[in-house]
Order: sequence, then structure tokens, then C-alpha cells
Amino acid sequence: MNDTPETNENIATTETDLATGDRRALLRKIAIGGAGAAAGAVLLSNGRASAAAEPGALELGEGQTNTSTTPTTLVHDPLSARTEGPSSLSVAGAVPAADAPFPAQVGGYGNDEVANGLHGSTDNDEGFGVVAANLATGPAANNTTDPVPTALAIASSGAHVRLLAGAVTGPTPGDHVAGELYVDKDGTLWFTVPAPTTTDATAVRFVKLAGTPTSGSFHAIDPQRAYDSRQAAYTVTGPLAPNTNRVISVADGHDTNGGAVTTSDVVPVGATAVQINVTAANMTAPNFLSVTAGDKTSTNTSLLNWSPGDIQIANSITVPLDADRQIRVYNGNQTGSTDVIIDVFGYYL
Repeated sequence: MNDTPETNENIATTETDLATGDRRALLRKIAIGGAGAAAGAVLLSNGRASAAAEPGALELGEGQTNTSTTPTTLVHDPLSARTEGPSSLSVAGAVPAADAPFPAQVGGYGNDEVANGLHGSTDNDEGFGVVAANLATGPAANNTTDPVPTALAIASSGAHVRLLAGAVTGPTPGDHVAGELYVDKDGTLWFTVPAPTTTDATAVRFVKLAGTPTSGSFHAIDPQRAYDSRQAAYTVTGPLAPNTNRVISVADGHDTNGGAVTTSDVVPVGATAVQINVTAANMTAPNFLSVTAGDKTSTNTSLLNWSPGDIQIANSITVPLDADRQIRVYNGNQTGSTDVIIDVFGYYL
């Protein structure tokens, strides 16, 4: 081990530097000095504070307060781009690893003692806890093929964004502005949009985005034939008799001539509802059809009705699915039998 003190002209510092309050120059030396930065950091942490009136002062040490009226800036100009390692200014209970992800000008690294890496908050009712802005105006900002400048990117091996649940069911009371996201205690996600009224042009309306009782987002697909009782390839075929019902899968797309599966899982696992068109064909006498989720055993509704002389009749419906992506079709209590055709136009997930 070499006991000879290492020197670096960029970090050379004297008591005069500290006494004269030239601490910003010292910080710049530390930021760009490389070797010897740790030694400079010791000098900064010795409790000495620059004069309170010094513009841009940075005061470190127990009980010290920065009373500067102008911004304090630590300049870091790396010689080459950094793709890994701790940030230029790192705050942590331990030194971040050399391959720490997402190097930045300022980094906060949580550990066992302090769980959270970075926190921002304010008690100013017009302020923001954290503000992120990308002010780039170069070609990428107007380029449709390259990513546009991003103000805030969130990356995590777990949940990317976690909204803390509120204490009430439904929209939270109080003042709101358009653009808020809110999760109530039942786990329903709400978003606020402008809802001007004659008395309050700043009023907002809560829109439900997702939650246990909702069906999710609609996914339109190329129309697919899901079922045709006239075709032999299906598990159950033939006309549906009066006062009977049939459980029908809408998971796959089928050929219109014969009924063979052409596309599997056009309605994916996890879908909660489908938009379908139901056609009654070859009716023998008046009756009606109803549709529910596949795990329901009764209904008091009607989707379509036909009269004597009708050859074919159709209607569309959005209907819930059971866990196996099935619906149930009921033929009514009148005298007519009918073939049933099901086409799928989209699903909710």
C-alpha cells in the first residue's frame, strides 16, 4: 500500500478557500476532480459554513442552514456519457454500486435503513411535490419516427405507478382540478375531466377508468364467426327448441363453411364481456331469444323477437362472459324453434 498522499490540482484546497467563502469553486473542483473528491467532501462536512450573506452558499454540517437568496449549483461535466453507475450527486446510506441503474445529475438510493430513494412534497396549495420537465426543442421534438422528449419516465421491476387508496368509496370530496387520478378504498380508478357549469366554470367530473365492477377497455377486432348451429363442426349443433338454452363459447373464430376453428383465442383469456351480433335463422314459429353470461341460469330479458313469416332476424348486444369465455342463449316459451348464429365484433379486457 502506498502511503504517499495523492495530489490532484483540481481538488487542491486550503483553509483560505473555506475562510473566504469560495465554497462554490471548491464544490466545482470536487464535482469534476475525480480522485480526491472524498477528501474534499470531508472538508465540506467539517461544519464550517460560509457567510450567511454569500450568494449561492452551500452550507453543510450539523445545524447549518443555507440562507442564500440565489440558486446553489453544483456543476458536473463528465468527460464522456455515462450509462451506468451512481449519479453525479448521490444521497444514500451506502455507496451505490458501479452498475447502479439510471445515472442522473442527482440520485437518491434507498436501502434497509431508509426505504425510499427520493421524496418530494409541499404544503403550498398551489405547488407540486415533484416537477419533471424536458425542455428540449431540437429535431426529436417534432420527429414522428424518434421518441419525443420525455418529461418523466418511471421504471420499476414491480408496479410502475402506485396510487395510494383514498378513504371513501367513489369520488373523493373536496376541491379538484381536471387531470387528477384517484383510487378509492374499493380500488376503483377515477380520472377528472372538465365539467363546466353555469355557476362554476372550474368544476370537474369524475370518470371511472377501471375497477372491480367495470368491464375494462374495449378492443375492436375483425368480425369473427363464433358459432353457427347449422354447421356440423361445433360440439352442439342443430336448432334450439322452445324453452331450452345452450352454453356457447365465443373464444375462437370459425370458418363460415363447416365451422372449423380458423383463429384461436380471438377473445382472450380474462375478457369480461363481448360485443356480439345474434342471428335467428330458419325459425319454425314465433318466439324470442335472450342472452346472458354462460354461468347464469335464467333471465327475464329479450334480445330479439320474430313473428310468423320472418325468415331471419338479428340484433347486437354487449354481454358479460363467464370465466371460460362463454355465453348462454335462451329460446323463449313460445312455439318456435330456431338456428342460432353468433358473430363477435370486440371484447372488453
